Amino acid sequence: MKRLALPLALWPATAPAQTCTLTLNIETEALHGSLPEGTELTASLTFTTTRRMRMGSEATAYLTDGQLQITGADGTGLTGRLRVIHIVRAPHWADYMSFDIADVEGNLGGVTDYEDPMLLSFYAERGEIASFDLPTTQSAFAQFDRRQTFQVHTPDTMWTLPGTVHDPVITCDPA
Repeated sequence: MKRLALPLALWPATAPAQTCTLTLNIETEALHGSLPEGTELTASLTFTTTRRMRMGSEATAYLTDGQLQITGADGTGLTGRLRVIHIVRAPHWADYMSFDIADVEGNLGGVTDYEDPMLLSFYAERGEIASFDLPTTQSAFAQFDRRQTFQVHTPDTMWTLPGTVHDPVITCDPA
């Protein structure tokens, strides 16, 4: 009898469910509808991890149930569903954490047509991150301070709204 072996690195592992809230500010780096470059946006992302999956030797994915809400000072905004968080330890470039948001909709700056994904990315120095654990304290999250970015896409790929993230604060319920 032959046995089928699935490499342990690809076997989905159940992570303890943990609920977290990430709040942050975003400074836009381009014109977006009626919003000029340099517009400050506020964002709140609440999520619960549902599964942890190792993805080879350099990455781990956390499947999540979550929602991102972004609001401009003019009252317009965006929402999206957080589907996965990637923690990547890339020895040839930089360590990073990326929040992948789908089902993006809203009226930010009067723009109503969006394409997935919307991304929040947080970078650390190469080799700085010692594990693939999701940072659930402010001190652990602070390691990702090299560069912090935001981007959302419209159907016209030449019209992407980039932004710089400021003042991220994470709070998590104990697992």
